[in-house]
Amino acid sequence: MMSMENALTVAQDKMDQGLMSLNQANVYIIQLMGVRIIHKLDRVTRNALNVAVKAGELGHLKKDGLKPEAYFHKNSKWRAIEVRNELASDAINNIKNVFCGANITER
Repeated sequence: MMSMENALTVAQDKMDQGLMSLNQANVYIIQLMGVRIIHKLDRVTRNALNVAVKAGELGHLKKDGLKPEAYFHKNSKWRAIEVRNELASDAINNIKNVFCGANITER
């Protein structure tokens, strides 16, 4: 799996050479990274990624409670599930610390 910075560099080089469009580059970046957690995404990019999901190039996991949305390489579903579960666990621990970890004094 590749870091976001390296994936962006590779995709930018291919776009500069005229080998791929912006939509293809967005799909290619996720394929290089393996898993991409989505917090916000513009409509054009989301449509391009959803077309890739329908074509079988990418996989997609919808947001589920505290688990964020994720797009992933078609062979990395296990990793996407693992990353989402870790993020949900972190969110639960943060919430728990806010409510249970704070020193609350009665007046």
